[in-house]
Amino acid sequence: MRVFKGYSTVGKEWGNFKIYDIELAKRDLLNEMYTRKGERLMSPEYGYIVWDLLFDPLTHELVHVIREDTLRIISRDPRLELNTLDVTENVDLQTLTVKVILNYVPTATITELVAVFSRDLASNKLQG
Repeated sequence: MRVFKGYSTVGKEWGNFKIYDIELAKRDLLNEMYTRKGERLMSPEYGYIVWDLLFDPLTHELVHVIREDTLRIISRDPRLELNTLDVTENVDLQTLTVKVILNYVPTATITELVAVFSRDLASNKLQG
């Protein structure tokens, strides 16, 4: 039985835009991660700080800051619990990758979510 339902046009040109349960929770998480923190009108705490850090060298302190912001975003959604979190940088491709393993609480399902942020803003992509 489906518990949560929503809509997403991401990656779809036509057809059924409905998404449910685990896919909806992952899309909601990706939506916040793909929004620059402070960009949403009347919601200055909504969004992800990684956009302001893309051109900074990936130090231990910066990884800690990114991890804390990722935890903040995940903790706001009661449908998800964090299992593991990994932040990596690919210097050659000039990308920052955030990989999380999540527990979808309503069904106790483990799922992976990967977000790749590129310094070339035109090539940013999200994977779920």
